[in-house]
Amino acid sequence: MFGLGFLGTSAPFYMDFITLYFAILPVLMFLSITFAMKKKYEKHFISQLALFAVTLVVVVVFEVGVRVSDGFVEFMKNAHVSYGFMITFLIVHVSIALASVVLWSALLYSAIKSYKLENNGVLASHKKVGKLVFLGITLASYMGVGVYYLLFVY
Repeated sequence: MFGLGFLGTSAPFYMDFITLYFAILPVLMFLSITFAMKKKYEKHFISQLALFAVTLVVVVVFEVGVRVSDGFVEFMKNAHVSYGFMITFLIVHVSIALASVVLWSALLYSAIKSYKLENNGVLASHKKVGKLVFLGITLASYMGVGVYYLLFVY
């Protein structure tokens, strides 16, 4: 897990794996959303729950990996971008990611609750909030890929 990765950079394996996951997460989310567009709500619900759960596990693996490998300071040693820029980029990235995951969890909770209460119905705002979650997760995912690029490729 902490050995050299498979993407041909100096990044550890777990960073390559996590970056690859977040690179495809928006595509997987879009596929899940297409289930809802085709009125296959149960598939949409199950796939969203699965993506949410896997995403949380991947974030935990990331956090453990960063802590064990001395993290950001160690990764910055070989980076060719300024510390100030990277900190600012990370603050924006983490803020968007955190807000998106909190909103995503609230959306899942409200969908479960309203589905049970309204016999297969969801709140009217679900679609609007879902679009916001998709936008946030997509932006956070690709910013994470950008962090990888800036730390290990650039």
